[in-house]
Amino acid sequence: MHRKTCSRLMALALLAFLAGCASWVRPLLSDVEVWPATISPNADGHDDVARIAYSIGRNANVSISFVDAAGERYYFRQERRRSPKPGGYQVYWGGTAQSPLLLENEYGRQLVQSRVLPDGTYTWIIEAVDDRGNVARVEGTITIKDADTALPELRNFTVMPQVFKPNQDGLRDDWISISYYLAKDAEHVQVYLVDPAQPTVKFPIEEQERAIEPGQRGYHEYRYEGGVDLGAEPPPDGTYIIYGEAEDKVGNRVVVSSTLTIAEGGKPRADVAEGEIDWVGEMNRTVSVPLGGTLCFTATVVNEGAVPIRTSGPWPGQTYKFSENYNTLAAAYDETWFHQAGVWRFGINYQSAGLDAPYRWAVGRKEDLERRVIDGVEQWYLLPGKRGLVYGCIEFDAAPPLESDLWWGALIHQDVAVVNNYIDRITVRVGVP
Repeated sequence: MHRKTCSRLMALALLAFLAGCASWVRPLLSDVEVWPATISPNADGHDDVARIAYSIGRNANVSISFVDAAGERYYFRQERRRSPKPGGYQVYWGGTAQSPLLLENEYGRQLVQSRVLPDGTYTWIIEAVDDRGNVARVEGTITIKDADTALPELRNFTVMPQVFKPNQDGLRDDWISISYYLAKDAEHVQVYLVDPAQPTVKFPIEEQERAIEPGQRGYHEYRYEGGVDLGAEPPPDGTYIIYGEAEDKVGNRVVVSSTLTIAEGGKPRADVAEGEIDWVGEMNRTVSVPLGGTLCFTATVVNEGAVPIRTSGPWPGQTYKFSENYNTLAAAYDETWFHQAGVWRFGINYQSAGLDAPYRWAVGRKEDLERRVIDGVEQWYLLPGKRGLVYGCIEFDAAPPLESDLWWGALIHQDVAVVNNYIDRITVRVGVP
C-alpha cells in the first residue's frame, strides 16, 4: 500500500477513535432546567405548565418523575429512549401523573390513566442511564397550587342489554343503550367497541342527540345497532369490550369498560322464490272474480341471509274479507297479529288500497318455522336457508273502488323496509255473479 494512503487511513482511524472517546467524555446529562418553580394546573392560562429541558451526551434511557412529601413517586416519562441532538430536549408538564390508578366508588369502577397531582411541593428527578449502566441524575423542587384535581368520571357506565342480537327482528335486543353521567365538563369523550383479538381496532359509537352537548357535564346516552341500521354487516358473533374515555383540559383522564356479547348478528335477507306468485284462476295476467268470490294465491318465501327472520300471524290459509285488514283481523281474532316492528310478512296489495298491503300473512307455516320463547312470549322464526309456504284468500264481500284493478304481492320487513314490492302484478276484475 502506498505510504501516503496508509498514513491517511491511520489518521482517519485515530479521528474516529478520538470522536468515540469524546462521546464518553461529554456529560451523560446536562443543561437541566425546570421552570417555573410554581405551577397552577387549572386551565386558567396562567402558569398551567412547567417547561422541562435537558441534554444528553450519548444514547440513554431517560426518566422524569416527581416525589411527594410522603415519598411516593409519580412518573411523567419512564425509561424513554433518547439520543444526543443539537439543542437538547424539552417537554411541558401540566402537573399530571401517568401512573394508572383503579378508582372504585358508589358510581362503579374506573381506571384513572392520568391525573393532576394535588397541591404541594414535589421533588422532581431527571435520570439518564446509558448503555453501559452509567447513571446521571439531577433533581430539584417544584410547587403545585390551585390544581384542578376533579376527575371527569363516567359515572354509572351502563351497557344494556349485554347480550345483543343485531338482526333487526324488532325485539329489545335490536339495539343497545350505553349511558353514563359525566361528572364534569370534558375536553374529549369517546365511546367505542373493541374486539379483544384486535385491541388496536376501534369501532366508534355515536352519541344520541340531546339537549346536553357531547363533553358537557350531565347524562349522556348512545344507541348502538351494530351497523345494520346503516345497511352494513355487524361485527362477527363473539364477546367484545365497550370502552368509554373522558379527558378534561388539564389532563385528568379516566376509562371505563363493560362487556357486550353479539349473537345471531347479521343483516337479514329474504325474498319470494323466483319472484312468482301462483294466482288461482289467472289467465293472461288477469283473474276474474265474482262479487262474493275469492282471490287466492300461493307463494314461497326463502331466507337468503345468515340470520333467522321473525314472523307472526295470521298464518297461511287465512281468508280475509275485502273489507278487513291485518289490524282489524287481529282485533277480531288474535292480538298477536297486530303490527309488530321487525316482523317479516308476505302481503297482498292493490292499486286503490288506502292501507299499504292491507292483507298480510306469516312468511311460512308453523311447520316451516322454529318456535322460540323470548321473555315469556312465543316467537316464530324462518331459519337461514329455509323456505316458508304462504297461501291465503281475499273474499270480496264488497266491490273494490275500481271494477278493474292492479294487484300484486310484497315482502315486508315491518318498520324497516318493503323488501320486495310489486311482485307478479296482475289485473283483478271483480264483477257481479
